[in-house]
Amino acid sequence: MKKKWILWIAALSLLLGGCSFESVMSDDLMMTVQNQNVAQTSEYAYEDVAFLQAAVGEDTLNPYEMTSDTSLRIAPLLYDSLTKLNPQYGYDLCIASSVELQGTSCTVTLRQDVLFSDGTDLTAADVQYSYRQALRSDNAYTAQLSNVAGVSVLSDDQIRFTLEEADVLFPNLLTFPILKNGSAADPVGSGRYRLAGENMLAENPYWYGKSMGKIEKIQLVQQPDRETSFYSMKTGSLDYLFVDEDETIAETGGSICYVPMPNLIYIGINDSRSRLSNARFRQMIAAAVDRVSLIETAYYDRAQETSVPFPSSWEQLSSLTVESGQDFEKVQALLAELGLDKRDDEGYIIMGTRRVSVDILVNNENETKMQIAEMLREMLRLVGLDATVTGVPFDEYQTRVAERQYDLYIGEVKLKDNLDLTALLTVLTQQTTEENLQVLERYQQWRQGTATLQNFLEAFQSATPLIPLGTRNGTIYYNREIYYDLRATAQDVFYNIHEW
Repeated sequence: MKKKWILWIAALSLLLGGCSFESVMSDDLMMTVQNQNVAQTSEYAYEDVAFLQAAVGEDTLNPYEMTSDTSLRIAPLLYDSLTKLNPQYGYDLCIASSVELQGTSCTVTLRQDVLFSDGTDLTAADVQYSYRQALRSDNAYTAQLSNVAGVSVLSDDQIRFTLEEADVLFPNLLTFPILKNGSAADPVGSGRYRLAGENMLAENPYWYGKSMGKIEKIQLVQQPDRETSFYSMKTGSLDYLFVDEDETIAETGGSICYVPMPNLIYIGINDSRSRLSNARFRQMIAAAVDRVSLIETAYYDRAQETSVPFPSSWEQLSSLTVESGQDFEKVQALLAELGLDKRDDEGYIIMGTRRVSVDILVNNENETKMQIAEMLREMLRLVGLDATVTGVPFDEYQTRVAERQYDLYIGEVKLKDNLDLTALLTVLTQQTTEENLQVLERYQQWRQGTATLQNFLEAFQSATPLIPLGTRNGTIYYNREIYYDLRATAQDVFYNIHEW
């Protein structure tokens, strides 16, 4: 029982940790963004850029000692991984030639042509060593591999991961950096670049991908905070900066590239409240929500709407059937089924003489979330609910969510590379309805391979334990002299630098 309580607290911390401060983009600033994007084609004749200045947060280049997100974004340049996330949230093979997943066993076979930047062979022993380094780290890699019970070297080119629980998306988590065995003090990787001097990266001549792009060298420029980084971009001492925060786009005099992130924005529902305990009432609220309008108005093009608890661009959703969009006919049908067909003179639904009301809790220090809450209030009033908004400071917001002191709340959670919903569903199914418990059970069955993703989504949309709204973007700010076709992912913001 104690272990379950600790896991619940950890899940709640992860859930609330996904909430961040945001600002609303003004029309003037939107024009600035557009100007930054079109600057490449309207003002300059470009020459090939071979040198790049990129931000780093600290001195160490050991990925398992890095603590800042800025530094961790540099790691994929120096270190390859077994797999690599693609823009559709699937995985591509990197230094693995195959990944075979059977239940709780995942066997990885390595490519035969991978060398470290010092010219030595990369073997399964190096993978095992890197896994052990990840376990000792204080950054995200420890949590990423928390489902791994053990790692066994089968041969020089084959290694087996044994999982605590089966996970059909475990290959998405094989993105941890591979270091040469014993090199933690002076780490050696097999990535596209190598250390070639103090804070200087140069092309790795031994990289298995062979063909490199136009960027020959990368100068790492230490940046203590975001404000310094933006100033460095303006003054030209920085060419490339990734920011994973939901905020107003900054004016840097350069260009921007949005990076889709697995940060799920959603409406949390307290199903212990009388009316919200009825799945049809929750379905009715979901059908009243215009996600497209909410996301486009609050985020402009900094987010994408989704009607399921995953990014809408996820490759596994393409062949599935999911309900989406505002549906007033469904709203009216569900209200009739619920017996909520009486209204007062102002058009609000009443039971007896009292209006049917719902309150929306939101962090009032977050302007974008406040805007979403206010728009949601009007959408719910439009269908007859007496909706109100309660905006409170972030600390109080956290407390109220933890203690379930809300009807609805506007939340955000960052999912791991395998899009794991366990933390979110664990929190939302405490002291909950039977339908929501079935959603968690069906989710676990899907992750373990005994149910399909379609089965889970059908159970999810039937019970409606929460209402997904969208997933937001991170932002790359870059020198407008860089005219190359930038592609980036949440796992690698330099995803295609070797093709520039």
